[in-house]
Amino acid sequence: MRTVCFIFLLCVFFAGPAFADPTVGNGPGYDGGQVYWGRIGSYYQGQGGEFTIYSDGGRGLLLSNSAYTAGTTGGLGGHSESFQTFCVEAGEYVAEPMNAWVSESSTVEPYVYGSGSHAWSGGVPGTGDDLDPQTAWLYTQFATGNLTGYNYGSGGYDSLSRAQTASALQRLIWSIEDEDGGLGVGEGTSFMGVTLSSTQADLIGLWNSEWASADWSGIGNVRVLQMKTLDGSLAQDQLYLVPVPAAVLLGVLGMGVAGLKLRKYV
Repeated sequence: MRTVCFIFLLCVFFAGPAFADPTVGNGPGYDGGQVYWGRIGSYYQGQGGEFTIYSDGGRGLLLSNSAYTAGTTGGLGGHSESFQTFCVEAGEYVAEPMNAWVSESSTVEPYVYGSGSHAWSGGVPGTGDDLDPQTAWLYTQFATGNLTGYNYGSGGYDSLSRAQTASALQRLIWSIEDEDGGLGVGEGTSFMGVTLSSTQADLIGLWNSEWASADWSGIGNVRVLQMKTLDGSLAQDQLYLVPVPAAVLLGVLGMGVAGLKLRKYV
């Protein structure tokens, strides 16, 4: 009986974010803790990602990088718990440290929340922007090491470097999230310190084609990290791939069953 109660408590612990107080933060969600940011020199161009988000050793450990590919998109920059990400707001800036709020709501109608995720001041200033499914698909492919043509260390599309593929992805995310004022992602367009080459524009075209044929709906396990400075000012919101709860619970339940069996035969 004590083992069953222990399993139940663990399940409640891992499922806890779903019951977080919706009055804290900008809409329904849960506390992601305090985080820091950095950038690896050869992993970005201009003012966008890749960014490296990592823990302060305390509250920041509320964010797990277990859904990321270790050594490729997770655990970089000298921080074992870090993950690589991209920004969703061109008009705000990162700070250090930042308080992260994992948004689990959309606001398609003013003051009416639905499931999803929301950048507090993205898209349209003052109202924000719901996370687009295409952005969620792109980031899922990136974070799991499966984005076609992305240079994770070798083999970038038509010899593009990691920084060039990162800036192409950042430009596409900004365009999807209505951050570039309709500029678009054509060859020669310049935004936030990145001018797209013909090869980068071709890669973006490939990603758009793959998205059009992808069997995908909704935003999957991607969420917006709504960021604030320690004094409560808005900071640059980032993308986050949350661990799959079912997989975590399955592992916990597996340990519990193993414990029951051991007790039976001991």
